[in-house]
Amino acid sequence: MATEELAPRPPGPPPQRPPKQREYARSRATRLLSAGSYLDPGYRKAVIRELLDNRFRVVAPSFGYDAVSVLAHALAARRLHRVQWAAAAGTAAAVLLLMSTGVLNGSLGVLVLLWLPWAAAYLRRIVTLHILMTRLRETGPDGGFDGACPSHEKLPVGLVHKIDQEQASRSGMVFYGGYRPFVGAGLPVRDWSSAQLLLGAPKTRIMARKSENGLPPDLDTVERRQVVPFTVRDITSQVAARMNADLRDEARPDERIHGLTVERRHYATAIRSNDRSTGTAWSELPGVDDLPGIHWREDYDAAREYLCVRVGSWDEELVTSMFVGFDIRGNTLHTEFYTYVLGPLVKDFHLVDQLPAAIDGRLAVRVAWDMSMTAIRWSVALSLWPLWLIPVRFLPAWTVPWVRPWHARRARRVMAELLQADQAPDTSEFALGRYVNPWFNCGAVASVRELATSEAYHHFFQHADATKYMEIVERRLLQNIRAFLDDHDVDLAEHDRAQTNILLGDNSQNVFGGQNSGFTYNYQPPISRPS
Repeated sequence: MATEELAPRPPGPPPQRPPKQREYARSRATRLLSAGSYLDPGYRKAVIRELLDNRFRVVAPSFGYDAVSVLAHALAARRLHRVQWAAAAGTAAAVLLLMSTGVLNGSLGVLVLLWLPWAAAYLRRIVTLHILMTRLRETGPDGGFDGACPSHEKLPVGLVHKIDQEQASRSGMVFYGGYRPFVGAGLPVRDWSSAQLLLGAPKTRIMARKSENGLPPDLDTVERRQVVPFTVRDITSQVAARMNADLRDEARPDERIHGLTVERRHYATAIRSNDRSTGTAWSELPGVDDLPGIHWREDYDAAREYLCVRVGSWDEELVTSMFVGFDIRGNTLHTEFYTYVLGPLVKDFHLVDQLPAAIDGRLAVRVAWDMSMTAIRWSVALSLWPLWLIPVRFLPAWTVPWVRPWHARRARRVMAELLQADQAPDTSEFALGRYVNPWFNCGAVASVRELATSEAYHHFFQHADATKYMEIVERRLLQNIRAFLDDHDVDLAEHDRAQTNILLGDNSQNVFGGQNSGFTYNYQPPISRPS
């Protein structure tokens, strides 16, 4: 069996794809996620299940990676696995036929049957190493990862177009299926909100004279300007434009945040229903043009608009996202700010950067030796099958690879449970839930990028940069809101007090006490540091 028979097909001509997705296809995050589909069988199955098997579900927004490339490599890795077992089973059937006809000696035939699975697994491991060392290694002067992905018959142009459209969210709509609307952004680390009365800026101060009855003077009376009317759309669009200008477009070249993206997005649930009484088919998901004119409508299927300010650093392996929302009620401007961090990828996926440049004879012998030890461990595990009933935590650490050799390759389940949407039990009288119109939730619950997020930072500066970009965007946001309110003749005293509390963070409550009742602050630590 030649090694080329197990290798995935060479990269085919990719369909026309959006420029942003082509850029993300060459990012470090995409490369490591693609390598992870070969290194972690649990992750590979999760990618195929989420993007291919559950194609009815909306794809989560892309935060610095390309889902099409990851799915293509996951399918290629699965094909390698299937070719391995198909080749072993086919040749084993041929050997059994030769043994039954007497062409092949029985003892020799048994040895060949034992050797065939080992040989097929050995070839698959060699091919996997070759792919990781050539196509998925870091780009260098002699080649490497260029964003191309293997072609596969289960990845047609229609599916590629669907994934591109949904993960780019070019329609301006993000459909989520769980509790949190900001799907794909990682874990929440900080949020605050403030409410500010839209009072006119002071014009003059008229000091009240002391009354004739000897009482002290009243408080200062303030003559105010008339507030220039504005809408939520006005402040959102102007703040978005100023954020782009201050942090990227008009900043000095050495001070620009090149990984900055500022987008306006609507977040809505994705529920489809089928009314059998009227013959209505499954309802289509709405677009931005289909939304009512009411801002932040209070309903279960309402869509709310937020300004998404995203900073992709470390070549898109670390993504800090800030979501800002505005609303005006009762002559009061309400501002919401949420920070999410998409941490670095799991450490095992970084093994692709530590492999040698090529496969030589010494490495081939090393792989053969490891395959032999793996076969011995599986044989020992089968002989100790009663110990499988004992939980792993009760087994000595050195016995786990021998009792359960598959334990180290289990699927990562840090966020995998988010993919399982639990349905609420029907506790109504007569179980009336049996008669309602069928519906299902097709919104995005978790992204394939989130499923591979590490529980700890790999580098001290990654933790520092996540905090740095959050504070820079937060400071610029507050300054731009202040400038907008100043242009519309709004009193800035209350905004300045809230800004001081926000910038001081969790120490603000101790310093200022209850001076600003319109400000709410919450902070929780991001992903942990390495243990």
